[in-house]
Amino acid sequence: MRFMSMIHHWFGKQEGLPEHRILLAALPGVGNVGKLVVDSLIEANQNQLILRLLHPAMPPQAKLDENGLLIPPAIEFHQIEDGLMVVTAEGQPMTPEGQHECATEILSLAKDAGVEQVIVLAGMAAPAGEDDVFLVCSNSANRVNLEGTGVDIRRDQPGGGVIGLAGLLSSMGPALGVNTSCAISTTVGASVDPVAADRLFQAIASWFSLNTSPLGTILERMATNRAILETKGVVGEFSDVGKDDSAPMLYS
Repeated sequence: MRFMSMIHHWFGKQEGLPEHRILLAALPGVGNVGKLVVDSLIEANQNQLILRLLHPAMPPQAKLDENGLLIPPAIEFHQIEDGLMVVTAEGQPMTPEGQHECATEILSLAKDAGVEQVIVLAGMAAPAGEDDVFLVCSNSANRVNLEGTGVDIRRDQPGGGVIGLAGLLSSMGPALGVNTSCAISTTVGASVDPVAADRLFQAIASWFSLNTSPLGTILERMATNRAILETKGVVGEFSDVGKDDSAPMLYS
């Protein structure tokens, strides 16, 4: 089966995506840190669902939408405001091939939309008391430019790398002509960590001059998200993510 025949756009492809400056992407993972940020952005702002990306390797579980209609598993693109788009899903493709194909398609769509920075939001398991936020880049020129604006960029973390669709999205940019990076907040690895999510968003908003504001919303939605996310299977979570690790792996 050819690559493009495996990927379908539910709507939005015909007219293309509107131009955006920043794309934030997040999936379920450690502490659901990035997922909580993106979900809060969607709920706290006027947003427009502009595209659904379908792939046969997505977990085969349909969900009910806001109208009570069943929809297939998909990676969703939402426009939050002029210049800001977010990408999220309830899970990710269950095969390496599917993850690679979806990462390629997402980054290609981002390039077509004129996105300047694709930033994957994620959490990294760390001991309690380590409250840190940093960025890891995939392109040296982009790294130098961001460092010049005051972004906290690391060259030695995460020691174990980044796996899954998050790792591909944040590393494949140079091959497709897109600036990609991974923004990471440390977390104790609880199923939902709104404090780490709030810390992550505040750093991103400051570094990239985002005007939208889910700050209070992230903390206020703690109980709701805990109830929702703890009832769902989360791809990439491991029972020992809270344990100390000299070279922690970032799971997403």
